[in-house]
Amino acid sequence: MADDIFTEVDEEIRAERIRALARRYLAVAGAVVAVVCIGAGGWQYSVSRAHKADAAVSAAYFTAMQDATRAPDNAGTDGTLTARQKTGLQELAALDGRARPPLRILARMERAALLAGSGSLPAALALWDGVAQEHATDPVIASLASLLWVQHQIDSGDPATLRSRLAVLDGVGQPWRAQAIEAEAMLDLRTGKDADARARLERLTMDMSVTDGVRNRAEAMLQTMGADAGG
Repeated sequence: MADDIFTEVDEEIRAERIRALARRYLAVAGAVVAVVCIGAGGWQYSVSRAHKADAAVSAAYFTAMQDATRAPDNAGTDGTLTARQKTGLQELAALDGRARPPLRILARMERAALLAGSGSLPAALALWDGVAQEHATDPVIASLASLLWVQHQIDSGDPATLRSRLAVLDGVGQPWRAQAIEAEAMLDLRTGKDADARARLERLTMDMSVTDGVRNRAEAMLQTMGADAGG
């Protein structure tokens, strides 16, 4: 059940990440246009060169993503990376020294996702933790990286450490508040605090501000807990 939950969460998170980065790129693009319009001479030339360099890095990123995400039709289901995905992973890693934020951060997030999916969890955790701690990371993405760091060791990590991370993420106004509360409920279940887990899940089912996916999963978990209690 946990695997199904994390599959749905990853899909939601990917959509949210794309929207967040789109907003950020639009703001950056607007700033670049303003500088080009105002600047002149050597400054304008420097801006033009930087823009071309960024365009080249962006093209390299999307090429890497095509390799990383397009598995062949006959790919196995054992979690190992295909040859093309390994190439994509190497290409994403090569961007680390070339790309500027936020593209460098996004490349690290994609690398972490690939590594986690292929069983290289320690390497993925290190990348997520690094993104969460880096000053240049957008706060929304930093919170996302911290959430993923928690989610992927919810069954094995130190409960006190995980709770300390989630306590930062579950506050009012936090971008991943609902997912953090959901993770706290799963941690409650793991540590035998069924009543606390039930209370958190009930809060999610009654909160109209959370996504349908989170609410539906909370309802399903409550039904499972009820069935287990009845059995």
